Amino acid sequence: MASPDAPLNVLLVDDEIEACRNLKTILLEYIDPDINIVGIAHNTAEAEQQLEKHNPDAVFLDIEMPNENAFQFLERVSPIHFEVIFVTAYDEYAIKAFKLNAVDYILKPISISELSGAVAKLKDRLKFKALMHTQNSGNDFSEISKQINSKSKLNRITLKGNNTFDIVDFKDVVYVEALGKYSKVFFVKNTGLAEVVTSFAISDYEEMLPTDSFYRIHKSYLINCDHIKQIQKDEASSIKVYDKIVLPISRRRFTSLMEFLQTKSGSYE
Repeated sequence: MASPDAPLNVLLVDDEIEACRNLKTILLEYIDPDINIVGIAHNTAEAEQQLEKHNPDAVFLDIEMPNENAFQFLERVSPIHFEVIFVTAYDEYAIKAFKLNAVDYILKPISISELSGAVAKLKDRLKFKALMHTQNSGNDFSEISKQINSKSKLNRITLKGNNTFDIVDFKDVVYVEALGKYSKVFFVKNTGLAEVVTSFAISDYEEMLPTDSFYRIHKSYLINCDHIKQIQKDEASSIKVYDKIVLPISRRRFTSLMEFLQTKSGSYE
């Protein structure tokens, strides 16, 4: 594994030649001139050859390409030992990308500030992997690789705010509050409760978070049932989570919630 202080070795993959040139220019002229672009590929077959030849730290990867899209490609070449930053013109793949714990998801046309943030996150993640590799020699800490290899869900979620980037264990997500097309996610951090506004809707989090622990108690709230402290049943039923946070339970969801909890643990009567 490369030293955390060594230049980044990256591969650019996009079927559009001009898109690769543009990305290369932005990376080297506006982000970090020391980034080492080890290769450029315009299809996944070329990308596979470049991966075998250069073993890059990260791949900047377009999603929609001829013959094989990015997700099919990643599954085919697994196990993988590199990080991924998706660079695409399509926003409908964001949930799938973050399920794979990609470093970031950049929409075209590329924003220099967003790309700069993505590179900073990439460097932080590689430093963390280098540290963990030193402490646990031989282990593979690529979350994308673990996802593809095991075919099982990750136990962490990426929460991307305007200026923040948190990787949070599912168990530490307390609840999600709907904010129209956005959401506010409340999670345990440093023994306290932190919050971040994200660009995903609450329905997206219903899909992303494990259904054996999370339940939609109200059109505006999705809760982690492992954080329930108390349930109050009356005309306006409510639920207490984490410490002293009280949230409403919609009337039509109360019975199904109790059935869900009874199935989950048998401890709620």
